[in-house]
Amino acid sequence: MNRFVDILNRIRQNANIDWLTPSQKVAYTLLCERLKFLDEVNLWGRHGVGKTFIGWLLHKQGLATYAPRLEDVEPVKFLRVIVVDNMDWRRAKVREALYHCHAQDYEKVVLITTEPVQEQMSVVELGLTDDDLAKVVANLRSIAIAPYDEAPRNLWDLVSPLNLRE
Repeated sequence: MNRFVDILNRIRQNANIDWLTPSQKVAYTLLCERLKFLDEVNLWGRHGVGKTFIGWLLHKQGLATYAPRLEDVEPVKFLRVIVVDNMDWRRAKVREALYHCHAQDYEKVVLITTEPVQEQMSVVELGLTDDDLAKVVANLRSIAIAPYDEAPRNLWDLVSPLNLRE
């Protein structure tokens, strides 16, 4: 497990815009464009497509605060945009999250989910292609990380020794 944590930390440290896969670039661009005009956006996709990576990248670029869970959302310190990962997509949970984030003084909220939210808000879907997988393998090898799985179903299969089911 220590190797897994080390891999995730190395990915976070080395994350940059050049590391985005083709599908992530599209989602990232759409997300940034929508945040110019909208206060709430849902980034969704199945497990292991790179949603969290986009959240980390927005944080690393100084464009948003990143919270791995709703419980980790703290009052605004500097950035008025928050990305909340691992959110439930059901309407009541989404409304609770939006209320909580706005009560903490965030102007813009990105909710990351594995299903499109059941609420009227803009959604950006992220998928995964073979080209995306090849890009991530190249990114990992550039920081001396050998992928765990040569035939991955998702990005987690590349970095985790555990079988993280979809």
